[in-house]
Amino acid sequence: MTPRPPASRDDASAGYFLDAAAELIDAMFDHAIRERPHRLRGIHFPAALEWMRVSDVVELAQERHGGGASEKAFRNRWPDRNTFVKAAIIHTMLYRDAPEANPALHVAKLPVSTDAASLADSVIGLCDGLLEALQARPRSYLLHHIGPLLDQYPDLRTAIIEDIVRTREPWFEGYARLLAALRLKLRPGWTIERVGLALQAMLDGFLFRSRIQSEEMNEARSAEASLFTETVIAFVVGVLDLDDSRESTHAILDAAARAAEE
Repeated sequence: MTPRPPASRDDASAGYFLDAAAELIDAMFDHAIRERPHRLRGIHFPAALEWMRVSDVVELAQERHGGGASEKAFRNRWPDRNTFVKAAIIHTMLYRDAPEANPALHVAKLPVSTDAASLADSVIGLCDGLLEALQARPRSYLLHHIGPLLDQYPDLRTAIIEDIVRTREPWFEGYARLLAALRLKLRPGWTIERVGLALQAMLDGFLFRSRIQSEEMNEARSAEASLFTETVIAFVVGVLDLDDSRESTHAILDAAARAAEE
């Protein structure tokens, strides 16, 4: 008997299954839909961590700490896996197991005066050091992993946002001190808070992109600094009112375009 040829993966029937998969993927990240697919209704913590099992956690804890880490001790503290996973996410993201490795500590490396021989070198050291520290800790990618799902878990989202707000305040204060030391102002429309949020968004994006396109990102670095740091410097130069013109970045761009047409 002649073997039946394999079914096509690009015919109408294949499309039914691929479309269904796409709908499930959309549903996983969509916080607005009312009726979630049955499979997703049964997951009560970010689905990206569904693989985590209590037995694996207990086994590893026993290897590290012996009899004090029994399954009974676990159950006395967390009644179910859902509650534990949420607690584990916060514990991990806040570096409670390794506080000395928390990248938030890099705020201490912010320049505080104009005494350095090169402010650019100080910025390069800070930005490249921070990005490298994050890349060296796999947990740095956890928020990228679960971030799009957090609206479905309000208590977890609140805890994470509270930590973000708490840790960014020292950075804002540092930016303000540096501007004062440099006797510089931001261009109209820009505030310390907006600058800080933009810098955080840049860091998040570069961290994610460096994970999936590491070779290309390495090739894009200059002789002096990473592409992330070069982008930060270009951004900072753009939002600082270096010529004391009090013109917005929009006005400067339009003026440059008009000058090019003349």
